[in-house]
Amino acid sequence: MNNKNKHYILISAAIVVLLMCFYSCEKIFEVDPQRLYDSIYDPSAVKYSTLDQSMVLYLDHSTCVIDANQNSLVFKALKGQLGLYADTLCLIKGQDFEYKPNTEKSATSTVVYNIINGISQDFNYADIGRAVDKICNGNSQAILITDCEYFDKNKKNQDGFPYLSGAFKDWLQKGYVVYIVTEPYLEKNKEKKRFYFFFTDDKMNAPISSNMLNELQHLLQNGTCQLFKLTNSDIYVQRQGKMFSNDLDISDVTQQGSFQYVELYDSWNTIREYVMKLNKYGDPLENDEGTGNAQPVPLVQNLFFNDGNNYFIDDVEIIATNITTQYLALDNPDITPTITDISEGFRIDKDALLNNQLNLFLTDKIFKFLDAEHGGNLIRLDFVVTKAGLQDYDPAMFMWKSLYNNDSAICVAKSIENVLYDANIVPMSKDRRVIHTLFIKTEAYK
Repeated sequence: MNNKNKHYILISAAIVVLLMCFYSCEKIFEVDPQRLYDSIYDPSAVKYSTLDQSMVLYLDHSTCVIDANQNSLVFKALKGQLGLYADTLCLIKGQDFEYKPNTEKSATSTVVYNIINGISQDFNYADIGRAVDKICNGNSQAILITDCEYFDKNKKNQDGFPYLSGAFKDWLQKGYVVYIVTEPYLEKNKEKKRFYFFFTDDKMNAPISSNMLNELQHLLQNGTCQLFKLTNSDIYVQRQGKMFSNDLDISDVTQQGSFQYVELYDSWNTIREYVMKLNKYGDPLENDEGTGNAQPVPLVQNLFFNDGNNYFIDDVEIIATNITTQYLALDNPDITPTITDISEGFRIDKDALLNNQLNLFLTDKIFKFLDAEHGGNLIRLDFVVTKAGLQDYDPAMFMWKSLYNNDSAICVAKSIENVLYDANIVPMSKDRRVIHTLFIKTEAYK
């Protein structure tokens, strides 16, 4: 072998060694979704707690329940089931609360049934406000049966005072729900309303509302009673089909707690060409027919949101952040954690929004924000409600003619209205506005 060949071999070997060093030293950016959930994911949506499976039954020990036991088809439909599901019975006797444990909770138990049948004395001035406060400050499911008449400490009727507003608001802020069944009945030859409140959490495996409302379906259908669901936690997003284009190479979509995580394996040059339909200079590509510009396709698609029982969504925006260094700093104190707002690199399809669909496009501004230093990018996408409206409902179902004046009793109707318009309850509030979160790990942009 001559010296010239030896020289080429040495050069080639050096190049191989350099390449091996380059690839071995290239930074590998790995993300653990569980770590995201534990250390970074702090959604503006409230973190729900979970109610106990136990249930307390509150009964207004007055003409309201006495008449219900004698004449109400609604009460009759529920009566046999109350002893099966109630762990504790509370009789509201004016200002006094008398608690009775259900010691024989079973399908054949007659403890609650017999107590109900024994209610014959009318205790005036029931403190319904305190009962609702106890329920909403507690951690158990509850059923409350009452006429909702409210009296202050001086025993003055307050049919015009929305005394339930604060407690209902507290309950909804925890992510819980109140089902309200209303039934007209006569008292002193005047038509009143009897209320059946079911305080529960739809996220439970067996919420008390499901069991009880099943007993009332025929009465709801024939108009004997009416049902209203008071909630602000039933707006959600679901995937219906492939979330990313078939042209992209991605990992499986991981559901981690309340968010989704996915990895994009394609380079940003590939994304620019096949998703954004731009060439390397940022100019639009021609379509396949050569008749005009190719149309970009959504980076994220087939996400649909469901309007709530009380609210509908009018507008959604995207808040996008590059959290690469924030994640890396969890394990490396030498890295300064930064969260960069990159929202202008994304665009929501407003036309698709009209059909409750969340399509997300990239804009060419995305390339200003991509990291080339740490081996990849970790992007957080929060879909945020910016405009919503109130679903139509009839407040008259919560009103009756006051027995104490010539006005309508609006205490329940106004309480519900106050809650639905409350700045901390509406979907645009800081604790409610994020309806979906997606984390995407991408390649570095070089």
